[in-house]
Amino acid sequence: MLSDEAIDKVIERLVNRIEQGNDYILGKIGSKIDEIGTLQPTQAIQLQQMLKYGGDYNKIVKKLAEITKLNKRDIEKIFKEVAKSNHQFAKKFYDYRNVKYIPYDDNAPLKKQVDALAKITNDKYTEIARSKALGFSVRNKKGKVIFKGLKEIYDEAIDTAVMSIAQGKSTFNQEIYKFLKSIGESGVKTLDYNGRTMRLDSAMRMHLSDAIMQLNDEQVIAEAQDYDADGVEISVHAFPAVDHELAQGRQFSNDEFEKLQEDGIATTYDGIEVDMHIPLKSGEGPEYFRQIRQYNCKHHARPIVLGVSSPVYSKKELQDIIDRNHKGFKFEGKHYTMYEGKQLQRRIETAVRKNKDLQILGRTSGNEKLATESQIKINQLTKKYKDLCKTSGLHSYTDRMRVSDYKPIKVVE
Repeated sequence: MLSDEAIDKVIERLVNRIEQGNDYILGKIGSKIDEIGTLQPTQAIQLQQMLKYGGDYNKIVKKLAEITKLNKRDIEKIFKEVAKSNHQFAKKFYDYRNVKYIPYDDNAPLKKQVDALAKITNDKYTEIARSKALGFSVRNKKGKVIFKGLKEIYDEAIDTAVMSIAQGKSTFNQEIYKFLKSIGESGVKTLDYNGRTMRLDSAMRMHLSDAIMQLNDEQVIAEAQDYDADGVEISVHAFPAVDHELAQGRQFSNDEFEKLQEDGIATTYDGIEVDMHIPLKSGEGPEYFRQIRQYNCKHHARPIVLGVSSPVYSKKELQDIIDRNHKGFKFEGKHYTMYEGKQLQRRIETAVRKNKDLQILGRTSGNEKLATESQIKINQLTKKYKDLCKTSGLHSYTDRMRVSDYKPIKVVE
C-alpha cells in the first residue's frame, strides 16, 4: 500500500501545476497593467477595448487547458499506482485464505473499477478548473466580499488602470495598489454550483485526496470481502493529533473498530483500551470525538486477517511517536507539540505563497510599494520558518513555499 507521504507527494505534483496557473494569471494581469502605465491617457483610452479583447486572456485560458490536460493524464496514472499497491498488499491474505489471487494487470474487473473512479475524478476536476468557474473574492465598494469571474477581473484590471492613469501617476499607483492587493490576497478561486468559493489549489488538493481515499475504501472493502478480513490496522502519522494518537498503528477486530467509530472507545486486538474523546476544560461542554477519516483526519483503516498480519509498528515505536510529539519544543516563548509545530509550518508556508503572489503582482505591474512590502514579509516569514525548523527538528518543506514565477528583489528592511 502506498504510504501517506507517497500519496501526498504525487498530489503535490498536480497541485504545483495549479499554482503555476495561478502565477501565470497574476503575471499576465500585472504585465498588462504595467503596459498601460507607460501610455498617455489618450493612448490608453483608445486601446482599452483592444486590450480587453487581445490575446492575453485567451493565453490564460489556453494555459489552464494545458494544465488540466497534464493533470488528468497524471490522475489516471496515480489511480493505477495506488490500486496496484493496494492489491499487492492484499496478496498474502488471499494466499492465507486459499482464495485465488489475480494480479492487477490481469484483473479486468478491478481495472474497470479503477478506470471508472479515475474518470469520475477527472470529470470533477474539469468542473472545478474550468475557466468560467474561476475568479477572485474581492470587496465591493460597500466592503462586502463578493466573487468576480476571471474575465471580469481581467477586464476590471484594464479599466482600473486606464481610469487611474488619466488622473495622474500618484493616483494610478494608489488605485492599482489597492486592486492588486485585493486579488493577490484572494488568489485564484473556484466557484461551485452552490455559490461556495475556495482557493483553486486548496480545492484541488482536497478533491484529489478525497478521491484517492475513495479509491482506497472501495478497493480494500471489495478485496476484504474476497479474503474474509476479520480486522483492520490503522495507518500511522509521525506526529498525530492527540485524539487519534492511541488509535494509530493498532489492530482492531471488525466489531471493535465499529465500536471505535460509533462510540469513540474500543479495545485493540492485543487488549489495549483506546479512547478517542478529546478532553475539554471545565465549562467548555461535553467531550466529543472524531471518527477515523473525519474532519481532516488522514488515517485509514486497512483490512487485515488478525493473527496473520504483523503490526507495521511495535508498541515501543508507537509510544516513542507519542512521547516525541508531546515533548515538542519551545519557539518564540511558547511550547508546541510536534503536531502543533506542523500546523504552524503549514500556516507560514501559506503566508509565504500568498506574499509571493503579491510580490509577483507588484513586480510585474511596476507597483514598487506592493512589491517591496511583500518582499519584506517574505524575508521575515522565510527566516521564521527556518528558525522554526531548526528549533523543532521538523523537516523543512521548502517546496511548499515555491512559486514558479517568483523572483526575489532587494529591499531595505
